[in-house]
Amino acid sequence: MTQLHPAADAYLQAVRLLLDAPGKDRERLLARLSHAVSAYAEENPGAAAEELSSVFGTPERCAAELLAECDPAEVAAVRRRKRRRLVAVIAILAALLIAMVIFWFCTESSQVKYVDTYITEDIPDLGGFNP
Repeated sequence: MTQLHPAADAYLQAVRLLLDAPGKDRERLLARLSHAVSAYAEENPGAAAEELSSVFGTPERCAAELLAECDPAEVAAVRRRKRRRLVAVIAILAALLIAMVIFWFCTESSQVKYVDTYITEDIPDLGGFNP
């Protein structure tokens, strides 16, 4: 893949994040879009992100149009897997947080705390007589 214009690269990355297609279809669709966007960016080197969005549609709309070419059942399966991964990551992070809190609480409550005590003795005043 050639080096793209920064706006074109950002646009393609936004579409890539939104494209919930099966692996083979995803690569095919992204390659086709990448060729079209890079050709447009070569013809219009000063193209900004707004111009790309006006030509190819917003990243959300472009991803939706590309997904329309895929089997809806496969797209739904990819979205379910993506959601499960997200839930798994959140559950793992929550479990780690709970484990850290429990570990901190256990170490804090079983820690021996030392208190410095000084014993002083008052010597009574014997009227100037010191033994």
